[in-house]
Amino acid sequence: MTAEPPAVARKGLVAAVVLLLIAVLGALVVRLTPLGELAGWPPVCTVVTGERDVRPPSEVTEAAARAHDELDGAVSSVTTVCSLADVAEPVAPDGPDPADDPAQWVVAVDAQAGDVDAVAVAAAAVLAAASPAAPFSWRLDVHDAARSLAVVLTPGGDTDLVEDAVALRRTPGVAEVWFGPDSGRVAVATGADVAPVLAATAGRDLPVTTVESRDDWLEVQQIHPGTWPDADSVALAADVAGWEGVWRVVLSGGEPASPDLTVEADDDAHRAHVASRLAATVHRGPAVPFHVLAQQVALDGVVGGVAAEPDRASATPGLEGVPACTGDELRVEVAGTDAALGTRYLMLRATHTGTAPCVLVGMPELAFTRQSGTRTPDLTQLPESVTPPASGVLLQPGAAAGSQVRWRAMSTTQDPDLAVGVTVRAVEGGPAVELVLPDPLDVLAGATLKVGQWSTSEAG
Repeated sequence: MTAEPPAVARKGLVAAVVLLLIAVLGALVVRLTPLGELAGWPPVCTVVTGERDVRPPSEVTEAAARAHDELDGAVSSVTTVCSLADVAEPVAPDGPDPADDPAQWVVAVDAQAGDVDAVAVAAAAVLAAASPAAPFSWRLDVHDAARSLAVVLTPGGDTDLVEDAVALRRTPGVAEVWFGPDSGRVAVATGADVAPVLAATAGRDLPVTTVESRDDWLEVQQIHPGTWPDADSVALAADVAGWEGVWRVVLSGGEPASPDLTVEADDDAHRAHVASRLAATVHRGPAVPFHVLAQQVALDGVVGGVAAEPDRASATPGLEGVPACTGDELRVEVAGTDAALGTRYLMLRATHTGTAPCVLVGMPELAFTRQSGTRTPDLTQLPESVTPPASGVLLQPGAAAGSQVRWRAMSTTQDPDLAVGVTVRAVEGGPAVELVLPDPLDVLAGATLKVGQWSTSEAG
């Protein structure tokens, strides 16, 4: 057999290398473009653009692909979603399209660890894969397989908050832990588990946190990071949560704020009984103002003597003389949805489109429309926090405020009529805006919603 000349062999080798490069680059091009879907390739990221038919810029899809590839194998599972922040059509037909700007996109990475002990390692991998210098925004979530522990990460940050969250999840009585950059929530099994968990947070650098029990609806809320209401007030709240006719108790406070107790009763008769019983209660700790609510009517009083002046540290300065927003100058939109630890979230955003500043006060009023075209009946809307609301949010023209709505996950077995639209009245007496939800939500008949006050920290 005659051997091929060296020149022919070299040409064959070069041709093989070229073909291999073409195949690799072609596969990459197919994967990062709509051709990938036609070819049966899994998408780099799920694209969410409202009703607009646009694609993310290449900088977004390429970064999402790199992050996905780096995490594939480092965590149990990973999903990426590329969302357009402003889904409105361009104002001018020939003008610039916001969808062409990478800064208008958010890449959400959801990484699942095998168990609670593996969450910190998964978080480190996510932070390494998501460059804080990217020309778009990241939303980084890490959780265990059971979603009993979930943390929202800060790009360029560290895993200290994750490690603290793991330690809290391992505390006896703790069922679920969720932390974001600005707030956190810890769910425990019983009211008796609340005080030990408050003690377990000592020395940890945590954001403002709420601890709630699952048997009796008891919530203990921080006003300032690192401090809780005093132990006597916590014991009082835990005791009241077990009283007949009481269905929800919220205790807020922590140095330098005074403790404040809100009790929600079943009806008018129980409201009067609970208020009378609180007023007669012997309390060893500092005076605790209380508010007993039923059917949106409150009876106020003080447990243990004369209450101190309420904390005003969170009051918004510079509002004197600025008119209240009427709603006509606000563009209201759905900023996003989320789910964690059996809780669902809907984020709303109101952008000031007027020419003069105004003050946005209170929380939005909501109604939902189901797939059947009917309104979702028997909804209960409660304020997210029962602490005295701030005097409002100052909105300059072009500025935005947000409100977070949350509810417990609901079973669709008996009621599969999911919500597909939401009607939002941003301010009392203002116009109602009909919005389409990006995904159907399990806001079903009889749902209880907790609605947050308008805040610039929730603007998204």
